[in-house]
Amino acid sequence: MLSQRILTKNPKADAYLDAIEMATGICLVSFLWAHMLFVSTIILGPEVFNGLSEFFDIYLLSYIGVPAIAIIGLIHFVVAGRRIPTNIRDQKIIWQHAKMLRHTDTWTWIFQAITGMAILVLAALHIWAISTGWPIRAESAAERMQAFWWFYLILLALGEYHASIGLYRVFVKWGWFPRKPIFFVLKVVTVIIIALGLGAMWVFLQLGGAA
Repeated sequence: MLSQRILTKNPKADAYLDAIEMATGICLVSFLWAHMLFVSTIILGPEVFNGLSEFFDIYLLSYIGVPAIAIIGLIHFVVAGRRIPTNIRDQKIIWQHAKMLRHTDTWTWIFQAITGMAILVLAALHIWAISTGWPIRAESAAERMQAFWWFYLILLALGEYHASIGLYRVFVKWGWFPRKPIFFVLKVVTVIIIALGLGAMWVFLQLGGAA
């Protein structure tokens, strides 16, 4: 792409785009974890979940937050995706180099690119589903989970993998934390978030089955 060729010849512009990629990525991870904490309130009961959802609606947080996160996500995808080769020949070269070097960080970058593209599609479908089924309530969420539990299981796994590895790469790249300690911390946080997500899915499935 022309934009890729221009950016490789302009280090200053590339540095700005790196900063945008980092900032939007941190925003998205923060939202993802906050979102999972909200969803997991269903474990405390439908009343708690519905009460928090109504609070977001009354103060317009949902109506502002969903479009804002969608825009931030699109910006992040475009900026981060500038490094992904657009032709098959270059993609094959990167794949061959990764297999030859057997370097962990190279493979994490490849999986970041793959999961990023998958999450873009899955997140768009998720936003469409909740937007057409507004307002968000425990009963309607349980119905969606009952019908598409496999979809949300995939989204949970890919989202948490992409988030944790993305933060790890940012922290290491910018030299904010040593590799091993931050990797351990992010692994623990990821396990906790996934456990909350699975717990919430189970409660939604039980609620949907009882409805």
